[in-house]
Amino acid sequence: MYKLELTSAERWIYITGERSFDEPGEFVELVKEYQAHLSGTIKAVSDEMQYIVDNDPLKLIFQWDSCFGITVIVPTETVIATAEKALSELCERLNNKKRLC
Repeated sequence: MYKLELTSAERWIYITGERSFDEPGEFVELVKEYQAHLSGTIKAVSDEMQYIVDNDPLKLIFQWDSCFGITVIVPTETVIATAEKALSELCERLNNKKRLC
C-alpha cells in the first residue's frame, strides 16, 4: 500500500510502499500511474532516477534511491498542499488497483 509519510522543509514528499526501499518497482508503478492519469510522457531529468511527466501542471520531480525510497520534489512555484493532495489521490488510485487484484 502506498502512503504519504512526510513533507520536509526542503519541499520533499516521502512516499512509502510495501517494498519502496528494496527495489524501484513500486516507484516505476507510481510514476507510470501519474503519467497515465495526465496522459503525458515520462522524461528523465538526471542520471539519478529522477523523472518528470512533461505536461504536469505541478511540475513534480519523482525520485527513487535505496536510501530514501520514493521521493517527490515539489518546486517552489507549486503549492505544497496541492502537491500533497494530488499525490494522496495517486496513492489512493494505486491502492484501489491493488485491492482489485
